[in-house]
Amino acid sequence: DASATSPKKTKGDNKSQKTVRRKMDELWNDGHCPVMVPALNAYLTDKLPAFVTVQDASLDVIALLRILHAFNRYWSTMYEVPCPVNPVLPYIEFLSSKLTAKANRQLQDPLVIMTGNLPNWLAEISNAAPFLFPFDTRQLLFYATTFDRDRALMRLQDNTGDNGTTDSTDRVAPRLDRRRKQVSRTELLKQAEKVMEDIGNSRALLEIQYENEVGTGLGPTLEFYALVSKEVQKSDLDLWRGDGIKEKSAIGEDEEILYCYSPCGLFPAPLPRNAKAAAINKVKAKFKFLGKFMAKALMDSRMLDIPLSLVFYKWLLGQEHSLTSSDLQHLDPVVAKSFQQLEDVLHQKQRILTDKSHTDESQQLALESLTMDGCSIEDLDINFTLPGYSNIELKKGGQDITVTLDNLEEYLQLVVHWSQVEGVSRQFEAFREGFEEIFTLSTLQSFYPEELEQLFCGNKKEMWDVKMLMECCRPDHGYTHDSRAVNFLFEVLSCYDDVEQRQFLQFVTGSPRLPVGGFRSLNPPLTIVRKSFEGTENPDNFLPSVMTCVNYLKLPDYSTIDIMREKLTVAAKEGQLSFHLS
Repeated sequence: DASATSPKKTKGDNKSQKTVRRKMDELWNDGHCPVMVPALNAYLTDKLPAFVTVQDASLDVIALLRILHAFNRYWSTMYEVPCPVNPVLPYIEFLSSKLTAKANRQLQDPLVIMTGNLPNWLAEISNAAPFLFPFDTRQLLFYATTFDRDRALMRLQDNTGDNGTTDSTDRVAPRLDRRRKQVSRTELLKQAEKVMEDIGNSRALLEIQYENEVGTGLGPTLEFYALVSKEVQKSDLDLWRGDGIKEKSAIGEDEEILYCYSPCGLFPAPLPRNAKAAAINKVKAKFKFLGKFMAKALMDSRMLDIPLSLVFYKWLLGQEHSLTSSDLQHLDPVVAKSFQQLEDVLHQKQRILTDKSHTDESQQLALESLTMDGCSIEDLDINFTLPGYSNIELKKGGQDITVTLDNLEEYLQLVVHWSQVEGVSRQFEAFREGFEEIFTLSTLQSFYPEELEQLFCGNKKEMWDVKMLMECCRPDHGYTHDSRAVNFLFEVLSCYDDVEQRQFLQFVTGSPRLPVGGFRSLNPPLTIVRKSFEGTENPDNFLPSVMTCVNYLKLPDYSTIDIMREKLTVAAKEGQLSFHLS
């Protein structure tokens, strides 16, 4: 059978390859971009997608809500709006409290998860109409349906915490295979690439131990994901758009290292059409690794620490063919601003050409008076190369073609297409290939692009106030909520800025980010225990220490809040990058 069908497949493949080549040639030779498909189009249908097989009287209403939600979300794409505008109604208006309650009852029942008996409608409706359910419910559903039963149970137990433990969860405790890998802290990126290669498409939970360090388990593993996240941001890898920012090395070396930074998140740097094969393969290998690394982190519920652009996440959801000029602001705000000015000139030109009241002479005069900052388009001396990348031609011979009022529209279309699609498609193909070695990207369809950072990277920012810390942290072994040291600690933590929060979390948990849901979702919860000493030794002379595998902070009973603040700062800065017994 296989041999009988393979020639057909090859024939089809050749045909599709020829079509792609011809399209690319049109782009290269004639400057014709592929047609952009408006994001709204996919929703303008009175039926739910074909994968919805469940029968119910409410489906017509859900189909109508889906259309209304799409108009609410994408209304600005129907107008000449320079950048995405807020929805007319807040998204919370579309949530269905009844469906959410029904879904949560199923998702929080260990027996349903254990026997794989989730009703079909749940996955189908959350994919077709994600807006009906809050993010937390869809995240639970994702873990309940995407991976294996034991991971689903582990996630359920993480979510319910200690209080949610019941006899039934005890009986069905997850038994996950674990694969421990030992890595060296030197050349960590190379080590990580080898680890990802070695685990193949294994379902086992990856655990990391560092050479010459006794610590194992959660702390070193979370730190590994955080440190490798930083390693892939190094400027010398030539992977990303953005500026180089010098920072102290994340893996403990003394010298400062150049990392790539972009205010709107990282996005692949475009590759020119004539890039050398060796350079392309090097970049593709890194993106393939990144795909696998991110998928494995998500599968094992590990937090990443990579600030990615919203457009990156749109690619992950297969939305690259509906990217518009308004998405440029998520790549490069400076380019987006000058692009917007040029786009304004184009819109004025189009209005002049469609104005019936003009004579030929007055139309010509009006067109000649169009300027950007007082300059005619020709005087701006722009050619058909990508802004910021003079080596990347937008079409064949682009360096010798000057942008004029006549070809301005073609130039703007090419800038959008090359920045967001053509120049980065090889990198994203490699990324998808790596990602799908672990699980398929289509399982992310119940999330919106702006939610994916939360899914992959957890909580980015959270206000730490004393009340929240008291509710979420657990004093034990010598301390209670009334202890002086515990109250000092909460007061110190509630004054921390972003950088101090990250350092403290890295020190105590191994990761600089909290999971989705913030401190409340930390599992096990942060436990504060009293650090005891021999006889008459003064606690003020000692640093706090941690057990990252169980989120334990061993805190001396300092005499003043200032001493505690100072000792915590020293410990957080110096107590990283090694895991030894404390």
